[in-house]
Amino acid sequence: MKTVISSEKLTAVIDSFGAELHSVKDSGGTEYLWQADPAVWKRHAPVLFPFICNTDSGVYTADGKQFKLANHGFARDNEFTLVSSGNSEAEFVLKSSEDTKKLYPYDFELYLKYSVSGNKLTVSYHVKNPSGGTIKFFIGGHPAFRVPVNGGESFEDYYVEYEKPETIVQELKDRKITVLDGGKTVPLSHELFANDVFMKDKPDSSWAALVNKNTGKSVKLHFDNKGCIAVWSTYSSDKSVTEKAEFVCLEPWSSVPVYLCGSEELTEMKNTVSLAAGEDYTFSYVIEIE
Repeated sequence: MKTVISSEKLTAVIDSFGAELHSVKDSGGTEYLWQADPAVWKRHAPVLFPFICNTDSGVYTADGKQFKLANHGFARDNEFTLVSSGNSEAEFVLKSSEDTKKLYPYDFELYLKYSVSGNKLTVSYHVKNPSGGTIKFFIGGHPAFRVPVNGGESFEDYYVEYEKPETIVQELKDRKITVLDGGKTVPLSHELFANDVFMKDKPDSSWAALVNKNTGKSVKLHFDNKGCIAVWSTYSSDKSVTEKAEFVCLEPWSSVPVYLCGSEELTEMKNTVSLAAGEDYTFSYVIEIE
């Protein structure tokens, strides 16, 4: 089921399956969100919970019991319930069930709220712990933005801009690649993603943007810089597939991904969100169309 919310400047569409954002258009009808070509990447803006990425083996343990999760967890592949909706906002919820406990042993309530005001769309995640013990998880966003936005433009007409100077290094198994060395901008090319995602944990910046170098127009993503900001697009050895990957994801995460957390035992993983019984946790980001 799809729900539409709008302001005088933006219209957003959210699908209850995955509580996933499917569209963000301005008042002129320009679409800014990737429209999920299944031949390239079938998603628009999946919700990442209770994992960000995965362990190297694809399995993990929780208090010694083994589980297997798909990459980025299961929230993106479950039907959420619409809690409330109005002209400018909508809220959805996914609650733990016998099915989710086969993948993740904890009770939880995961709320997703979308609200628009002017040229900004706010996405808020709210996790409640209804259990009698502590739960641990990772959470994050994965919105994919069209690059280029308009016909006659190219992927290389855009760059990633950070609010403040950053140093970003990809640590691969055999080498390190410096993506940014005390600068604020990274020119885009498909080859930039040949080594997958690049990320900055606890950046100085509180926003990152995709900017058209010719027009100055941008999509800016505001985030909590106590977490991690990642940038990704798909890359394939099949050049025809790569050339169709006309999107870049700006991904705000609660922390670095699972595979960098030093253990396959969830209770020992670094950087998890640890939520005590009866407590709740909020994580949010804002998309601004300029």
